[in-house]
Amino acid sequence: MLVRSKRRVIANYRPLVVAESIVVHGDEVVAVGKYEDVKRALAGSEYTEVDSEYVLAPGFVDAHAHPDSLGYNLVLGGKMEASSIKDVLERLGESRAIAGWVIPPRLDPSSLREGRMPYYWEIDTYVRDKPVLLQHISGHMASLNSMGLELAREVLGQIKFGDLEKGWIYEEDLWRLLTHIRSSMREPELEEALLLGLREFESKGVTAVGAAGLSRREVEALKRLDEEGKLPIRVYGYVMYTGGPDFDFDYVEKLVNETWKNSSSKFRVNGLKVILDGALGPRTAYLSDDYSDEPGRRGFLNYSEEELEKVFAEASRRSLQVAVHVIGDAALEVALRAARRVRSLRLRLEHVSLVRDDQLRLLGELGPVLVVQPHFVIADKWITQRVGWGRVWWVYRFKELESVAVTAYSTDAPVEPVDPFETVYAAVTRGLYDGVDYARATLRNAVTVAEALAHYTVDAGLALGDPRLGCLLPGCYADIVELSDDPLLQYDPAKVRGLKARVVKLIKGSK
Repeated sequence: MLVRSKRRVIANYRPLVVAESIVVHGDEVVAVGKYEDVKRALAGSEYTEVDSEYVLAPGFVDAHAHPDSLGYNLVLGGKMEASSIKDVLERLGESRAIAGWVIPPRLDPSSLREGRMPYYWEIDTYVRDKPVLLQHISGHMASLNSMGLELAREVLGQIKFGDLEKGWIYEEDLWRLLTHIRSSMREPELEEALLLGLREFESKGVTAVGAAGLSRREVEALKRLDEEGKLPIRVYGYVMYTGGPDFDFDYVEKLVNETWKNSSSKFRVNGLKVILDGALGPRTAYLSDDYSDEPGRRGFLNYSEEELEKVFAEASRRSLQVAVHVIGDAALEVALRAARRVRSLRLRLEHVSLVRDDQLRLLGELGPVLVVQPHFVIADKWITQRVGWGRVWWVYRFKELESVAVTAYSTDAPVEPVDPFETVYAAVTRGLYDGVDYARATLRNAVTVAEALAHYTVDAGLALGDPRLGCLLPGCYADIVELSDDPLLQYDPAKVRGLKARVVKLIKGSK
């Protein structure tokens, strides 16, 4: 198949390669070049020709997102728009029940007048006869009502991470509770939620996604969907590490070997995901000094340094990639110390939101892949309150990070918007036009549009262990998108933000 753009084909963002046409065979790009040159080379062959009025480019690769959680959130109604806790609670009656639990879409408390999550007694005022779970947008915290707390104790046995005087639970306790609740979903419901999430990515021009933290049940559902040819985009999974001596590394290793064996598969497992600390929003990210807006609190670790080192050693022995969630600088310190003691470790560090100067050097020495979410800059407008102006220089150091290690872009969706151009805009402007108070002071960490696009394609492919992603060069996947305009020719950041990408549907197998 000969695919031609009447404008241009961006075959690669770094190094920049532009052309007029590409030749696709099956699922792969086999040639790229000038239209007349390619046409002459194909003389005497049977092939289909496709013309496009648009700029053609590689599909976006979201290196770290949660298509499972995005799908669940869409099932529950998508984003919740509210201006106060009263608004939120009045809408609980509209929320869908799962296994008898009232679970509305995730909530961003920074958008509320009160600037916090609801307390349990506030929820009780509206719903007392059913358990309620209202999840923070970060996914690291939730508010429960009285019945929810009672049932949580029954499920968990003991709530280790929580503020029960307010009805809040955090981190591992929340994930275990959600896993228990979702276990009641029938297989077709689970599969439909996963497909909803993946289709949302596809609708924005994302052709591959790193699914960061899958349960065993979700892994098996994705395997079935892949076998049935139902996956709309490529998925690279990371099995959630759940801690303790009984974690099944054999299962993860078997998945990696099985899913990479089939060259036509759209679902592959790369390794495991470890959530070492929390998030800045609920103040559970692990900092080396107190939160500026809550003295005496530094967040916490979900796992000790000793346990993390054992995980690293086991992953290294089995050649598994391990993706470690580190947001606070103290959590990053723990991960770096543990990594220095383990050889041949295929390490990804997720988020790396607060990075001290001394840690930049260590990152350069160890060379992990870094996976960041530029839209956090805009979403976390409150961050100077959390960490203070003295530490704001450590926050979201995208330009400096790319100078020391491979840096891939992603959304962490549903935490941030799926739309890639929202992410590119955030990386380029750092919220300069969106009311971010530290934007101008940290513009040295802004990147160019071209750099952002490379991080969102070729670098994200490297993060997922598949260099065939994010490019349209010979040997790359034929994952093509049409762009509403050429992003490399935009001089107004607002116009970059408004661009659209649409996946090109080729008839696979055409010559």
